[in-house]
Amino acid sequence: MKKPIGIAFSLMGMLFVALLIPACAPTLGPKYVKPDKVQDNLGVVYIYRPTRFVGGGVSYDVKANGKTITTLYNGGYYPYFANPGELEISASTESTSSVTLDIKPAQSYFVKGWVGVGIFIGRPHLLIVETDVAEKEIVDCLLIPELKEGDKEKPKPVEEKK
Repeated sequence: MKKPIGIAFSLMGMLFVALLIPACAPTLGPKYVKPDKVQDNLGVVYIYRPTRFVGGGVSYDVKANGKTITTLYNGGYYPYFANPGELEISASTESTSSVTLDIKPAQSYFVKGWVGVGIFIGRPHLLIVETDVAEKEIVDCLLIPELKEGDKEKPKPVEEKK
């Protein structure tokens, strides 16, 4: 039988970890609002992760064509403005998940992320979702702040044809 002091230390340790995990995530912004219009020369990819208890403490970096653009947190979303053409969105922990989109100007796309069971840490999963389904799932997601300058890829302006 455990001693009362040992149990108390165990409970304090669990409480410390429970309080520490949310402190690792940044303060997220406002809830998702459907945009009126997408820029004419770029497409936008909404990368989102509905709030779930399972894997809730796991966050992971999301990359666009191999460059980190954001960290996807439980209950968060991030709008990524992309140049037209093929775009691979990927995420990794102990395994990698990726999807490929053919970006068209002034179009919106939705990529849903979630965490599955892993051996040591949750495994990221990404899925392209139809707009009507995604807009129902993303409504309670909060905006993930941009990474510090230099930490992510920004789309280059599209050169106008002469």
